[in-house]
Amino acid sequence: MKRLAAIALALALSLAATGAGAQQLGEAEAASLFGPFADDLVAAPSKADVAVAWPAQARAKGLGGSAVARCRVDIGGQLSDCQIMLERSHAGFGAALISLAPKFRLKYAAEGKRPEHSEAIISASWPMLDTAPDWRTPPKPGDFYTSTTPAAWRTGKPGFAVMNCLEGRLGTLYDCMAVYQDPPGKGFGAMLLRFQSFLRLKPAMVGGKPVETGVNIAITFRPLQAGEVP
Repeated sequence: MKRLAAIALALALSLAATGAGAQQLGEAEAASLFGPFADDLVAAPSKADVAVAWPAQARAKGLGGSAVARCRVDIGGQLSDCQIMLERSHAGFGAALISLAPKFRLKYAAEGKRPEHSEAIISASWPMLDTAPDWRTPPKPGDFYTSTTPAAWRTGKPGFAVMNCLEGRLGTLYDCMAVYQDPPGKGFGAMLLRFQSFLRLKPAMVGGKPVETGVNIAITFRPLQAGEVP
């Protein structure tokens, strides 16, 4: 029987980085991008850019929120046709994220190197954090064995998935949604969602106090090799 191991674990504020799990654990990015060509990313909104985009009425009330959108990328690296996938708090955060889309840029791709209208997933979260979420108890590769789906087991190839969750003031994850998986339709998102209740995080902090925030958990899976113990 094939078994799957999680070989790259990434926890990132707002959005995970690349399909290779390149985002470092606990690195606080104000806005992020991932997708099949995320390694081509050369520019992204700064923390200051994201702060300016915080919806005025939400900011006045101290209301935080986050959003995730699916965009298209042309061969020049510009994002367009962004569609909101997920918006939390519904106080203008989706529109705020869309306003940040022009700040993302991927490197120019020669013809045939990146298909026209390739997919990119972007996200941002408010307010700006002083301390990003981090693992309280880091998961181990073998922890994900019991979450294997039949389709993922049959494919016998690596897979990557990202789920976006709300993290409460005690570090608990809830209201999680799979927002990206590669390859699609093989159940890697479902595998990750099955494990959400077992993940233990330290809370995000603002002004020395824990706050609720949006986070993404990104995992790369691969089949275990012969003789390898999960």
